[in-house]
Amino acid sequence: MGFERLRFFNFRNLRDAEIDVSAREVFLVGENGQGKTNLIEVVHLLCLGSSFREKRETAFLRNPELPMGLHGQWGTPKAGKKTYALLSAPGKKKEIRINDKPIVDRRELIGDALCICFVQQDMDFITGAPEQRRRFFDQTLAFCDFSFLDSLRGYRQVLHARNFCLKSRQIELLDSYDEQLARFGLELVRKRETLAAGFNDVFGPLFREITEEEQGVQIRYLPSWHQLWTDDEVMAHLASTRGKDIALGATSTGPHRDVFSYLLCGRDYSHFGSTGQLRLCALALRTAQARFLTQQSGRRPVLLVDDVLLELDQGKKKAFVSRFPSYDQAFFTFLPDESYAAYATPDTRVVRVRAGEFEQ
Repeated sequence: MGFERLRFFNFRNLRDAEIDVSAREVFLVGENGQGKTNLIEVVHLLCLGSSFREKRETAFLRNPELPMGLHGQWGTPKAGKKTYALLSAPGKKKEIRINDKPIVDRRELIGDALCICFVQQDMDFITGAPEQRRRFFDQTLAFCDFSFLDSLRGYRQVLHARNFCLKSRQIELLDSYDEQLARFGLELVRKRETLAAGFNDVFGPLFREITEEEQGVQIRYLPSWHQLWTDDEVMAHLASTRGKDIALGATSTGPHRDVFSYLLCGRDYSHFGSTGQLRLCALALRTAQARFLTQQSGRRPVLLVDDVLLELDQGKKKAFVSRFPSYDQAFFTFLPDESYAAYATPDTRVVRVRAGEFEQ
């Protein structure tokens, strides 16, 4: 099923309330700035423990002197009821709970709920910096392979320590850190290579269907440690670039420098695709992510679709909606003058949003 009820206190511009969202599709209808995206963000925070648009937790608090509470009641035919909660107070670390039990590691939450969010900023995964492109594929891997998350955390910790040694000229420690960096880094490279191959099988055909292009866009993964297969090879490479790294005060090669690109007929699609084409490509990317993760994990996601249909013509909207991934529940935001009724089903709940209040 999905979420049946949502309750929130002291969150952004939303009036403290509890609302009924017990439907497969929930349409949030209202003018801009009324709170539609804020409610989408509540669901994202409950499912993943993080926001898709804000890192500063203090920005969530309507009144910075009061605590904040988000609660969600989830219902499934087999497992029955389940509750999610995220609690935060000024000067304290946020607390996440499942069935009123605090979770120690956010991976417990990621393994419990699968949430895919379609937002306009998804264009950054295609046209943005290499770091933004890597983030999308690392997120995809983290959802379906917890060992990748462990390797990524380990790599980042060692990278941070190695960079500190480079800046402080503690050269005697570098051999030890190089060994750890090679071990964690090669694991990331292997998993990213496997992901790119499997993801292309889903993304390429879907891109052609949605955009009606004759050729599909292919994802190309270029590791910084190109053709380095063993720990010894990587350590030798790091030794050869050590002088450069010391001068820079930073590690110049490794998975933190890997590049993902999108090729159409051998050309980088982000360089010549129109804004409309790139927007469709971003929609295809998120749709492929949801399909791929369902294939890998057997879980169907909660989808959050925030204003991504606005700039598409009617034909492209229909092409996208008709190829929507399978889901347990979906939340959509619409402006009042959009033809949202055309997408409604017998299991759709329309919620009107005005000044942080909800009318069902």
